Amino acid sequence: MTYTPTRYQTYQDYLEDEDLSPDGNYRLLSTGELIEVPSEDDANLMIAHLLSVFLSQIAGGAFRKRVRAGNKELQVLPVGDGRVNRKPDVMVLHPEHLEVARQAITFGMQPPLFVAEVVSPGAENSDNYKRDYLWKREQYQWWQIPEFWIIDPHREKVTVLVLVDGIYQEKVYSQSEQITSAIFSDLTIKAQDLLTGDL
Repeated sequence: MTYTPTRYQTYQDYLEDEDLSPDGNYRLLSTGELIEVPSEDDANLMIAHLLSVFLSQIAGGAFRKRVRAGNKELQVLPVGDGRVNRKPDVMVLHPEHLEVARQAITFGMQPPLFVAEVVSPGAENSDNYKRDYLWKREQYQWWQIPEFWIIDPHREKVTVLVLVDGIYQEKVYSQSEQITSAIFSDLTIKAQDLLTGDL
């Protein structure tokens, strides 16, 4: 990770900085410092890409224009690592986001319909683990995102979190167990097919 000398006063200042490289993968800390994070590994990118293609095809392609694979930011409360923005590996937007969320989904907007994160390797005390299983869970629950999938190819399981009375309820899937989305009735897939990217 590399730190830049710029210190932003607000998230909007960061969004409006035209000097940032469009190819960069940035996260903003609650202190206003900006860090550039490395890209995901190829296996994670493949799983995210294939899930986004799969989502684009459900319901006769109704969500095709609203699926994003790691290229749309979400403003979040600083939890754990202090970052105030995330780029979910897969996200399904509301129709209004296509008009008002050109750069990012910010506070005051509707939450995304669905997010999925592909976990990078790391022990349970590592930042990679805590980021997806703890910090993002808290941030996405605060947003009231209806459904959040944690796809963990290293532990060979998929954790599906669905909002029930404002709190995430989880169910864990592995091997040949069939995952069925709570919000997309057409989205059913075997855990092992998702974990291996064999959609």
